[in-house]
Amino acid sequence: MWKQVIISVLLVLGGSAVFLFGNPWNSVFRTNHNLLYSAILTAVFLAAVLLFQRIEALRVYSPAAQALFIASAALFLLNSGVFNLHDPSMPPLKNIALDKFSQFLHVVPLAVGLALLCGWDWQTFFFSKGNLKETLTFGLVSLAVWTVVALVMGIQNSRFFTTLWKSLPLVLLFIFSNALMEELWFRGIFLKPYQALIGTWGAIIVTAIVFAAPHFLVAYDFPGGRYVFGMVVLGLGLVGGYVMLKHDSILGAVLFHAGYDLMVLVPILNTV
Repeated sequence: MWKQVIISVLLVLGGSAVFLFGNPWNSVFRTNHNLLYSAILTAVFLAAVLLFQRIEALRVYSPAAQALFIASAALFLLNSGVFNLHDPSMPPLKNIALDKFSQFLHVVPLAVGLALLCGWDWQTFFFSKGNLKETLTFGLVSLAVWTVVALVMGIQNSRFFTTLWKSLPLVLLFIFSNALMEELWFRGIFLKPYQALIGTWGAIIVTAIVFAAPHFLVAYDFPGGRYVFGMVVLGLGLVGGYVMLKHDSILGAVLFHAGYDLMVLVPILNTV
């Protein structure tokens, strides 16, 4: 019991090093947007992978270290900005949609490529159909529910539906780029390595905490402020982790995530 608690704390700290202290979306810590920090972090986790693989007693921890290495390498590439397509001078919706697509280009191909180089199969990071009927049912129903909520939120503006229709390609680019990127980066590469160490619910809770941590710093206009927003994201992370493991597929979690990302766009669409 205590061993699992200690391992869970260490995994939270490792994830926080990547996603809280290293996250590129805020400027709270000096390590945010810091290419050198992300390079050092990547080197540290790679060294841990090599060490754990050489020592038989520690080999069980190697997949978790690999996941942290993959995540930090993606952070390093994202901080480099080599695939940036957005520009603050663009219209707001186009800017944030291309920003999310840029993040997708930095994170997803590299994370998948490194996972395969580490010897993982596609199912290890949930790029599989799993229980296709269940994951599609959950994903499509939840996406439909979130869509209705977003439409109700926007209906107060008489131009909302016209703007939404004209902006639909950018809306879809934003929600699906972000959903796949975050579900893979925050959860997909971590859940199975963590599950082997701390059990199913331990993996779900740890990844949800790490997912929520940087969102406590996000400055979205959310009722109750950023702390309420962070707690909501924690709950969403618990659901995402649960359904990903239950369905053995990333698909349902991505559709669920894409749906609630619509909430972020409603205030922007109302100003277009």
